Formats: sequence, C-alpha cells, structure tokens
Amino acid sequence: MRRRIEENTGILLSGTLMTGSGMTSHPGPLSGDILLPTSLVFYAGSYSGGALSVRWNGDALLVEETGGGNFDCSPHAITPGPDGWVAFWEEIDEIGVWLWDDVYVNPHGCCGVTYWQLVLDNGERSISCSGEDRFPGGVSSGLTPDFRALVTAIQRLCGNYPKPL
Repeated sequence: MRRRIEENTGILLSGTLMTGSGMTSHPGPLSGDILLPTSLVFYAGSYSGGALSVRWNGDALLVEETGGGNFDCSPHAITPGPDGWVAFWEEIDEIGVWLWDDVYVNPHGCCGVTYWQLVLDNGERSISCSGEDRFPGGVSSGLTPDFRALVTAIQRLCGNYPKPL
C-alpha cells in the first residue's frame, strides 16, 4: 500500500488502504510515498501494573495506556509524519525485530509477569511474536536492550507518547 503524505505537514493527500502483499516500499524521501503497515499491534503490561497498547487502524495509531490491566480509557489517535515512519522502519531493521523468535516464555514466571505481543507487517516482511516475562536477547525475566529499543521506537513513532515503560 502507498499513501502520499505531504513531507512537511504529515497531511494525507491521497491513497487507499490495501491489505496483504499490495504494499511496496517507498522509493525515497523525495517522492512523498511512505511505507505504512498493513498491521501493527503492540501490547506490553501486566495485570497488576501499567500496560501499553498500540495498534494501527489504517489511518492512525491508537494508543492506550492504563494501570491495573483495564483499558477503559479512550485511545489517543496519533498520525505519524513521513519522517516518523521512515525512522521507525530503520529502527525496526537495526534492532533485528524480523529475526525474533515466535514465543518467549520464562519457565520460572509465576504471578505478576509482564506479557507482551508484537504483530508487525509492512507488506514486505512480517513478524508475530509474544512473551511472558521473557524478552528477545535475554535468558530470564527483565527487559532486554533489544526490547527496550523496540519500545523506544514505538514511542518515537507516537511522538514520544506515552511515557516510557
């Protein structure tokens, strides 16, 4: 899928959402074409602590954060500009997200674990992975540098909202 977005304003000028393999990469910043996801879902949190949910609806990122596991607030709709999307895809490549395993589970996890999920598809590559108190690049519980880099990339895409996990 391609959407034309005004370089300086981030305003959508034209385009229609297509799913599946209809998305192609952007030919460069001068063209005004931006690679948008066909799917982006991110969740990280625990029932007793805070949680963050980010999902792409085809037009905007819907961001929800909460404490205590209940998403009863209205999501914030955020529309990243062209530079944000370009930087996001570059960060995803640098982190190596496309090479992550499908499932990360801490065999010693019990109560109060952190659950997370990432579903990401840009028409050229896709990944669906999740974890329970274990993260890419780690052997036990505790956020890893790779996972923290993913969270930071998502927060930057959302205009540094919400606050860091």
